[in-house]
Amino acid sequence: MAKGLNRLTVQEAQNAKLGQAGMVWIDDTDEHVGPFCAIYIHAEAVIDTSECDIGIDDAPATITLAAKETIYGHFPSIELDSGAILAYRG
Repeated sequence: MAKGLNRLTVQEAQNAKLGQAGMVWIDDTDEHVGPFCAIYIHAEAVIDTSECDIGIDDAPATITLAAKETIYGHFPSIELDSGAILAYRG
């Protein structure tokens, strides 16, 4: 059984920042709650920032991400309008 992030050793917690808490394949328009630490864009994706919290102040209503790229940051939740991504928990 997986440990909750608050039960990890210091080393395990540091590794969790790198996405070792798992990942989620997202190719629908539902909101997915993280937090996520990295996003790999499999197919060009449009994030609907008006429907989720990606941690960007004054973000435009949508953000288009190019395919085959990885972005890093703290993403509390993600909701797509289109495309496919792999979101790493952390």
